[in-house]
Amino acid sequence: MASAGAALAATAGCLGSSDGDGEQPAAYTTPAAAEFDAVVDSQWLESNLDDVRLLDVRDEEAFGEGRIPGAHHFSNSEMFDTYAEETPDGFEADPEAIAWTLSQAGIEADDDVVVYGAESNLWETYAIYTLNALGHEGQVSLLDGGFTVWDAAGGETVSEAPEAQEATYEADLDASVVATREFVADNVDEDGAAVPILDMRSPAEYWGEDERGDLDRFGHVTGATNLNFVQSIDDEAGRLRSPEELETLWLDDAGLSADETAVAYCQTAIRASVGWFVLDQFGFDDVRNYEGSWADWGTLSEDDGYYYTTGEDTGTVVDTFA
Repeated sequence: MASAGAALAATAGCLGSSDGDGEQPAAYTTPAAAEFDAVVDSQWLESNLDDVRLLDVRDEEAFGEGRIPGAHHFSNSEMFDTYAEETPDGFEADPEAIAWTLSQAGIEADDDVVVYGAESNLWETYAIYTLNALGHEGQVSLLDGGFTVWDAAGGETVSEAPEAQEATYEADLDASVVATREFVADNVDEDGAAVPILDMRSPAEYWGEDERGDLDRFGHVTGATNLNFVQSIDDEAGRLRSPEELETLWLDDAGLSADETAVAYCQTAIRASVGWFVLDQFGFDDVRNYEGSWADWGTLSEDDGYYYTTGEDTGTVVDTFA
């Protein structure tokens, strides 16, 4: 995503301070934070810093150079490699490694947690989805705009490594946020999908033109609608689009309704977590992330009921903000 650093340079100083014209700085609040329950901005975080736990999903080098006080590192590889996978015997989850990391960060299952990255992007929402899948009981929120906004607005930062904490994190897996391959297969046949299925990859991947990974087939789940994840993010500001824009994208143009079951997928469930998060904020009763995504579906066979479609201009592409 494009960096928001230059656009936010004018916000340096105390968080929430006004510029020379008496206007609030760009980093003070964000439209999504004002509307959505699980989105916060720098103003809110400054006022509630002592009441939440922080997880930083940036790379290790960036984390070492400077972090928000109290933040602990939550590495991408740990989220991606140790949580769950689709196997020949079905979906298997092992939360022990993540639970240990959360314990070392002093996090318990009922704590309120704020996740941040460099800006607002896919690893942040994947971390939030992961904690929800672990059955986290407290509120897990996104810092809209991430560390870039916080730092540019004059928020306090520290560089020394955080000390390991003593806590016990007990995961209680919540499968209601996860779509397994069998859940998807049960809702798809050769004629289409019985529930909305959202492909969060690029149109080229969706059509099978951009072939990624050592897979047997390329294209999209039959009946899926393509909605590239980048459309949900304002890349100039480095944060989520406004609720009004997201409503236009997801509810109007994609035609989704909060009373439907919806499934998001991509290549590895990471990009799809953006869609999962947005729909969750819109109050969808049942929204799921296909954990295996195309890296799993692309290895399967239509003979076993795992239908797919391939070819340029097949399916439906929603390109509101493409």
